[in-house]
Amino acid sequence: MLMPWSEFVTFVDGGVRELLATDFAQIRYGDVGIAVAIALVLGVVLSLTLVRLAAVSKRHVREHSGHVIQPGHRKRLWIRVLHTAPKALMAGALALLVFSVADPFLTATEEVSGYVESRVRVDLVDTSGSMAWEFPDTNKSKAEVARDAHLEFLDMRRDKNDRVSLWLFSTYPYKVDDFVMDDELYYYQVWDAPYVMTQRLDKAMVVPRDKVRIVPAEGDTNIIRPLQDIVKYFDQDEAAVGRGSNQNRAVLIITDAAVDEFPDAEFAELNKRNIVPYIIYINTSDARTASFLHPTVPQLVGQIQEYGGDYFDVTDEDSLLRAYEAIDEREAVRMELKHRALKVPIYPRFLLVAMGLLLVGIPVGFVSELLWGTNP
Repeated sequence: MLMPWSEFVTFVDGGVRELLATDFAQIRYGDVGIAVAIALVLGVVLSLTLVRLAAVSKRHVREHSGHVIQPGHRKRLWIRVLHTAPKALMAGALALLVFSVADPFLTATEEVSGYVESRVRVDLVDTSGSMAWEFPDTNKSKAEVARDAHLEFLDMRRDKNDRVSLWLFSTYPYKVDDFVMDDELYYYQVWDAPYVMTQRLDKAMVVPRDKVRIVPAEGDTNIIRPLQDIVKYFDQDEAAVGRGSNQNRAVLIITDAAVDEFPDAEFAELNKRNIVPYIIYINTSDARTASFLHPTVPQLVGQIQEYGGDYFDVTDEDSLLRAYEAIDEREAVRMELKHRALKVPIYPRFLLVAMGLLLVGIPVGFVSELLWGTNP
């Protein structure tokens, strides 16, 4: 069912008023590159069209015909305006479409008073070369199994107001971002992070090649460096936020525990600051081959409880739930929210007016061409 003309006029009028009320000086653009590319293509097409019209003889014109059309028989001014108006409408619609493609938005700041209960955590993800080997009977790398478990854990923690920072480590540590409380942003950061960072690829690696970062001097599993940096990072954050000491915090380590050295001193420093280490253990060992001299549980996993932490085995179906509950049982920290920046997309304002111009301009153009397009 078609919209009545009166409702359509009201609809377009509202869109035009909203567009005119926009403060264009405050507009920011999210994707200028594609808009510029489209504008350049349209400019080239328009230039070629003008050149073609100038080079090709006009219809109903014969050179040296000997006949001169009297001014009284030519198109009147108002007819020329009406004949040209649809073209102007189409040009305006295209310009607005280009603006809408540039993803225009306004920034607004919403003042928030009060506090939010949050659990502070650093997620430390092992991206060493050993994580590229196959997890038994899965045709997946240990890194991919670890990432799936991590993302599942984040799904469980959604809307829990976690304040989290993502770190990666191999031979050296890499902080992906500072603490964030945006669940969607953090989930994407984890999803987009590389599975493995190593200095060279091995044919036996089953990790997808687009998830590998080739970095010189990388590939070992040094957990001491990242824990040292994380201790400093927690201290800096505590000083910046202005909270009291010994607030409840946690470090969640996702690893196969094939570390080069045991971080005894670093775990002790975490324990002093009431920072609890948890391990999501990517366990590939076979209990049937275990012995006193060759236990299935590595030292990093076996001694984590001595520092107030715990580990959760990915081969155990309930481990992630227990990890979630362990984090949730930690005392929440009160975080003050002073403001939150909001991105307000306004491309519908441009798109709406452009669609209105096209809906009017196209049929009016056909009618005007039929009525006046063949007259001199």
